[in-house]
Order: sequence, then C-alpha cells, then structure tokens
Amino acid sequence: MSWPRSIAARLALALGTLQAFVVLAGMAAWMLASPYVTWDDVANEHAADLALASLGPGEGMRPVLRADGPLAGYVASRPTLQVAVLQDGRVLPGSAPGLAAALAALGPALPAEGRLAVPVPGGGMTGFRRAETAHGPVVVATAGATFRLADDLGTFFTTYALQLVPMFGPALLAAVLAMPLLIRRILRPVRQAAAAAGAIDFRSLDRRLDAAATPLELRPLLVAFNGLLARIEEGAQRQRLFTANAAHELRTPVAILQARIDALPEAAPDRLLLARDLRRITLLLDQLLAVARLGQPEAMAEARPVDLGGVARRVVADMAPLALRGGRALAVEGAPGVVVQGHARALESALGNLIENALRAEPVGGTVVVRVGPGARLAVIDHGAGVAEAEQPLVFEPFWRREDGSRGTGVGLAMVREVARLHGGTAEVATTPGGGASFVLVLGEAVELAERVALPA
Repeated sequence: MSWPRSIAARLALALGTLQAFVVLAGMAAWMLASPYVTWDDVANEHAADLALASLGPGEGMRPVLRADGPLAGYVASRPTLQVAVLQDGRVLPGSAPGLAAALAALGPALPAEGRLAVPVPGGGMTGFRRAETAHGPVVVATAGATFRLADDLGTFFTTYALQLVPMFGPALLAAVLAMPLLIRRILRPVRQAAAAAGAIDFRSLDRRLDAAATPLELRPLLVAFNGLLARIEEGAQRQRLFTANAAHELRTPVAILQARIDALPEAAPDRLLLARDLRRITLLLDQLLAVARLGQPEAMAEARPVDLGGVARRVVADMAPLALRGGRALAVEGAPGVVVQGHARALESALGNLIENALRAEPVGGTVVVRVGPGARLAVIDHGAGVAEAEQPLVFEPFWRREDGSRGTGVGLAMVREVARLHGGTAEVATTPGGGASFVLVLGEAVELAERVALPA
C-alpha cells in the first residue's frame, strides 16, 4: 500500500486508522475485565452461529442439530462446550445431553435472549440467542465456550466491533472529512509563502520569505530558502559588478581604436570594415553596462518616461552614416509620442544592436525600417534572408549562432532580450511579409502621449 501524495489525505488516513485501532483495542481491553461481555461470550456467539448453520430437517416438522454440521468440529476442539437448540420450549435432537437436561428442568422460565446461570457441568453462565431460521424461530443456548484467537477473531469483528460503528462512526467520519479543511487552513501561510517565492525573480532577489508566519515544522525549510536567496543575490551582485567593471575598463581601448580609425585616410581599404566592427564592439559594451545597471534592485525604481520615437530617431541618426557607407538606408515610421517608463540609454543600446544586425542582413540598396508602435513597441524590419521558423525561438539564446562561421559572438540578441525583460517586456522575431526578419521589442504598456508627459531633456 502506497501513501497518498497529499498531506491532508495522509493525515486523514492516519487519523482514521489510529482512531479505529484505539477504539477496537480499548474494547478488547475492556472485555478482559468486564462482567458484562467477555471473550468467552465471543466464542459462545460463534458457537451459536455454527449451531444455526448445522440445523437440518428431522422427523416430522421439527429440525435437528446435525452431527455432521459445521458445529461438530468446533465442539470437538472444546471439550467443555455444550450447545442446545430449542424450538417452542422443547430441546431439539442433537443438542448436548447435559445442557438439554438442565434446560428441560428449568421449563418455561428459559429466556430467549441474554445470559443465565444454568447448573451444567463446568458451571458458568449460559448464553441464549433467539434467531429466525428456515425451520422457524429457535433459541440457541451455549455454555462452556473458550475464546481462541484463530477461530473466533472474525466473530469479534462481525458481531461486537460492528456495534461500535453507530457510536464512534459519526465522530470518526467527521474527523476524517474535517481534516482536509483543517490542513488547508493550517497550511495557508505555506501557500502564501509559495506565492511570495513565485513572485521573486532576478530583479527582486533582495526579497525574503516570512518564516515567522509559517508552522514551526516548516520554518527550517523557509529559513534555508531565504539563505539560498541571499547567496544567489550575493553571486548576482558580484556578477553584475564584474560585468560593469569589465565593460567600463574596455571603453578606454575602444576609444583608442576609434581615434586610430579616425586617423586613417578616407580611402583606406579597411577603414569602413574597421569602423563597422568597432561600432559593434561599442554596442556590446553599452549593452553590458545597461544590463548590469538595470539588474540592480533599485534600477527600475529610477526609471523615467522615455519617448520611444525619440529613441528611434536618435539611434537612426547615429547609425545613418554607417548605413549609407554600406549602401543601405534607414527609415523611421509609426506613431509619434509613445512613452514608456524605462532607461533611454539601455533602450538605445538594444535598438542599436537590432539595427546593426538588420543592416548586415539588408540587401545593398534596401531600407531598414524602424517602426514605433502600435503601443509600447519598437520593431526593426529588414528584407534579407530572414530567420527560419525553426530557429526563431533560438535567436535570443546566449551564444547561439546560425552557423559556426558566422560573425558575432551570439550574445548581442541575448542582451537585447534581457533589456526588454528588465523593462517588463519581451523580445520577439517574426518573418517580414515578402521576406526578411522583423525583430520587435515589446515593452509593456505605454504611459501616455508624449505631449502630456514631462520628458527629461
């Protein structure tokens, strides 16, 4: 037998089993000292059942107690046991002679139910039991029976233990039915703690569960969980600090590279390629810093209204020279004045990454479109080879690249998705109608129109 998985079901089963055992054990112990019901009475009851099963037709209309019936073996193992069956005050043939004679001497004073002291060999009380049979009503008298566990335990349950059901059954049933409700109420703090734990993400690692409000037995689990959160928070803080410091330190060599590229002659064959690669490195550094800063618990509390149209125009203006040198064009379209709560620098960095990828995919002579809206959305649309449907769920995974020989590290789009997530949104990719890829930043709900919001300068 396997235990149920539910704690309430386990406790209900355990409680029901325990109560049933206690009641039966209490009754069994009481019968050892009770002057009213003894273990030998159980054996007498069993003998009466066997006597009724041993009745058969005799001469005339009267039944007899058959010597070959089920009672014979039971009597043979108990030399002191005597059984007699009476009908209409007369002892039936096959009854024990000694008990039959004693009953005949008592005459009409014999009871139909209960116990009576009858002078028979062996002494003791004689039990009487009235029963309806196929041969008519009879009274079974038994005396001198001794209880044996192997033979008579079943009679104890079927005859005596069942009498306890009306007395203790309702209380036992009420306890079993009430147990799930009680457990549910007792475990309410655990469900609340589970809901609080489910609300913790990478941006809220500073939260802790209230262990004091939970049952004492479950408190060590919540204390251990809070300790785990503390260790994760500490590790995340170290990781963010390392990322931010590394990105910051890399700005100096990037600035030196920029100066050296600017010093190259305009006609230098590799100047355009070097400028493009340096631009990509700069975008990655900006995103690393943005993600590290946004990962701080207080970062989103410092969010400000950001005009998505303004973000799109600034990034497009900054990257337009790079697009023109590569023979592509950039265009901004969509709803003006869409505002979200966020960090403009982080959004500009993520959008710049998407535009830089789109310019590489866009055919020469084509136009990459940056679309604002509807709602708090920024879409970058190209008309290149696109992203296969099977690969679309993978493009935002860290270090994923379409092929080993492709350019890039596979972390840019992962950081784009992280910026979107830290703004309460998502990053998605779809197929552009007519061919190409459309990368979309979904940033939750727009605050309100820009003309009604005081935007930072």
